[in-house]
Amino acid sequence: MARIALVHDVAGVAETQAEILRSAGHQVDHLRLPDFGADWGWVAKALTLPLRLLLYLPVVLRLRRGRYDVIHIHWVPRGIVGLLAGKPFLIQAHGSDLHVELHAPGVFRLNRRVLREASRIFYVTPNLERYLHYFGDKAMYLPNPIHIRALAAAPEAPRHVRRIVVFMRLDPVKGVDRVFPAVRRLAAEGIEVTALAWGPLLPEFTVRYGDVVHFVEPVPHEEIGRFLQQFDLVVGQMGQGALGLSELEALGAGRPLVSGIDRNMYPGDKPPVVFAGTPDELVEQLGRLKQDAKRLANLSHEGREWVRRNHGFQRHLQLLEMAYFGRGPGLARVA
Repeated sequence: MARIALVHDVAGVAETQAEILRSAGHQVDHLRLPDFGADWGWVAKALTLPLRLLLYLPVVLRLRRGRYDVIHIHWVPRGIVGLLAGKPFLIQAHGSDLHVELHAPGVFRLNRRVLREASRIFYVTPNLERYLHYFGDKAMYLPNPIHIRALAAAPEAPRHVRRIVVFMRLDPVKGVDRVFPAVRRLAAEGIEVTALAWGPLLPEFTVRYGDVVHFVEPVPHEEIGRFLQQFDLVVGQMGQGALGLSELEALGAGRPLVSGIDRNMYPGDKPPVVFAGTPDELVEQLGRLKQDAKRLANLSHEGREWVRRNHGFQRHLQLLEMAYFGRGPGLARVA
């Protein structure tokens, strides 16, 4: 069995990977980096880089001194600890660390160097592949792991659509402009709309839609399943075409999902997701589903089984071990 260092975390993914790898007998150290300045703009990040490097130093020294077979780092900018450790490392990209951070002035050279030096680059949603075309020979799609049982042991399928949740960050990149123009019509049809009080557009949206949308604080990761069970249906992101972690958790919890999915990104096993790309389509689709108990039950069951096949713990372990130690199509040994 191998000794593995998982560095940093994003949305609990590294913590879940540590659980999966330990259950397979591997020795795993989950090394967390301080979040100082994580939400700052690129200018502040560039100016404070020396201070942040000082805060990272304990982890860098541990990576240097530890006899790790695998060093797996989450979030592209945090790959700087791999460079400083002087050891082979893998990097896992999660989204905005590619489509935002990769080209951020002041730090883009550092981010590109991280990608050049990494033994392998994992990306968690298929839409991120286009940002890695210069590194395609070592880029690998690694779908986020989803703990099905933790989300709901035996979810009850909804029989109608009365309560929905817009389960995304209030950010233009998520396609919120294709959702919120529909909320007044949905409310007029007797559908109660809840959304997360999270993201840069929150102040504007609470003013514009606060009379018809109930904004709630995001819940801790371990409570997501219980939170989602309150709702009959989940509306996911509309702007990326892919299913992010929030959408996968909704499916894993047995909640029917409506999103702006691009099915071309999933050429094999198609996700059982209802497509809506505009406010009008969203209203139309929810109108069709509103009293269709049979279809809602099918979506609930099929979504959960699709997540189990494609994002379950056993599948994730196979992909990790293949990337860490094995050889397969397009895979180089990195351990």
